[in-house]
Amino acid sequence: MKIKNIIIGVITSIVLINCGMSVLAKGFDINADNKIDVNDVTYLQNALSDFAEDTKLDLNNDGRIDVNDVSFLQIEISNQSVENNTQISISTKEYCKNVGDTFTISVDTNNNVNEITYSSSDSSVAKIVATDKHSVKIKANKVGNATVTVKQCRETVTAKIKVEKARCVDLSEWNGDIDFNKVKKSGVTCVILRAGYGKDDNQEDNKFNEYYRQAKNAGLNVGAYWYSYATTIDAAKAEVRNCMKTIRGKEFDLQVFLDVEEYRQAVLPRRTLTDIISTFCDGIKGYGFDVGMYSAKSMLVDSAYPDELASKYLIWMAAPNNSYNELPSFVDIHQYSWTGNVDGISEKVDMNYIYNLNY
Repeated sequence: MKIKNIIIGVITSIVLINCGMSVLAKGFDINADNKIDVNDVTYLQNALSDFAEDTKLDLNNDGRIDVNDVSFLQIEISNQSVENNTQISISTKEYCKNVGDTFTISVDTNNNVNEITYSSSDSSVAKIVATDKHSVKIKANKVGNATVTVKQCRETVTAKIKVEKARCVDLSEWNGDIDFNKVKKSGVTCVILRAGYGKDDNQEDNKFNEYYRQAKNAGLNVGAYWYSYATTIDAAKAEVRNCMKTIRGKEFDLQVFLDVEEYRQAVLPRRTLTDIISTFCDGIKGYGFDVGMYSAKSMLVDSAYPDELASKYLIWMAAPNNSYNELPSFVDIHQYSWTGNVDGISEKVDMNYIYNLNY
């Protein structure tokens, strides 16, 4: 009887502390009066004193009415209390980012028991790339608007994400020494660096590693391109091998692009050039990199099958005499100038706008 009295006392304390809660599991309304209150305590006390065998008192469904039901009741009431009092908040509720940016929303909660779930209203605009108990990492992939929702129990908070086009420069050793911190402060958020060219050894861009390191340190989003001379499938495969010698181990925020602009390529049959581009892009993609291709508007449209390429890879088009709205709908990056001026770069520089990183 002493043990039973202790058990009853524990139950009484638990229920009295939590009887004011508005929502509890229906099974805890033991006397079926649609309330969780002291009357349930009295009912339970009487039942235990009388050694009742009412199956509804077997709260953990183990075929017995004993101390394990007390533990089960305690855990359930504790969990319900945590859920009912959950409060969550996020660091910022509105964000304006550029395509290519990756950023983190910090989450604060007083509930360390229940799972937090995250969702995006449009993953093509704001893609969730990583989550944990206290944060969600987002990649801005396309111009547009999206809402990220954070939910725990019945509590939700939302962050509005606006993504704008990214200002980008593409660079090679011909651009000389660059102050990438000044480049970043000028409003440029992305750089695409020439990694090298061709299929032969010793064709790495002499500034690639230096540019890569400095651009990363400045907080810029970095991609790469490989200038192609390939006129056969075998040559394209050789360029894949040569490119990988240079970029292996690098972490890019943007794609690795094949740069196709040689006249000897433009006069190839359309099927041949399309297959050369696909061979290179698929080869680089096989090593885990996101890929794309670059060419002038006339060459891509007249010398290859652009719709086929756009269905598989990002399309970066040189068209300085056209506005973006005048370009084919499959264009993701628009090179709009070859004579741009950017603080931190002494030479004239190619200028681009990035609208989309999905393919």
